[in-house]
Amino acid sequence: MLISNKLESMSSLSKSEEVLANYILKEKENIENLSTKDLANATFTSPSTVVRLSQKLGFSGWNEFKEKYLQELKYLNTHFSSVDADFPFEAHDTFMNIASKVGHLASNSIEDTLSLIKNDTLKKAVHLLCKSQIINVYGVSNSLLMAYDFKHKMLRINKQVEIMSLPGEQLLVASNSSPANCAILISYSGESQEILRIAEILKAKNTQMIVLTSIGENSLTAFADCIFSISTREKLYSKIATYSSNNSIHLILDILYSCVFKMNYDYNLKYKADISKNIDERFSTKL
Repeated sequence: MLISNKLESMSSLSKSEEVLANYILKEKENIENLSTKDLANATFTSPSTVVRLSQKLGFSGWNEFKEKYLQELKYLNTHFSSVDADFPFEAHDTFMNIASKVGHLASNSIEDTLSLIKNDTLKKAVHLLCKSQIINVYGVSNSLLMAYDFKHKMLRINKQVEIMSLPGEQLLVASNSSPANCAILISYSGESQEILRIAEILKAKNTQMIVLTSIGENSLTAFADCIFSISTREKLYSKIATYSSNNSIHLILDILYSCVFKMNYDYNLKYKADISKNIDERFSTKL
């Protein structure tokens, strides 16, 4: 039985021991640096009561109890069967609970995204990116944040990526597009009116489109030449943050960059190293 379950269920505890048990259950990892005296002072009990509670639970004393309890908490914090993508943590969670849950959600999102990627789609998308003269990324709100990292990586292997941030600028750039361009459109819902209008314009300009959107059909997928499914676990509005979709978008863009890099590996490696030497003023002993 877990120590936490014992603390909650033991019926043979005195009033003072019960106060201690409740405090330990509430504070969790915060007890790590507490001595028997610290714990006694915090709960208005006594050091002997702390030792007695530890022994009732089957330990030689407070230090052994604390060590085993912290190990248990670490295990519990890293083994969640599922995490709510919209509300991965709650108000009563400790900082370490939150760290583990958000990390676990990221891991789940990555595994989910990888399971949705199809080889033929990836090959076609890489071909479109490699042959394009300019890659334009279109999106709304935070979906473009990951695209700036993609742009940074691609520029270091001499692939031109444009991202528009001013209101109305995306429509203007789309209107100037051509078959020599390749467009990446990012929309979780696939129903953003601005993105759909951009897709209509790009279609008329014969610009091929790589679409990152949620699973299933939506209005945007009808325009796509290649579709990559974003891990679809979030509600559109009711959520703490876009943890899962952000992780998913970032991974897809990282995979696209990596595959483009692979297509001319030795050249890109040398080009990136040369350009990094020219622009990076930080001293490094490693090439």
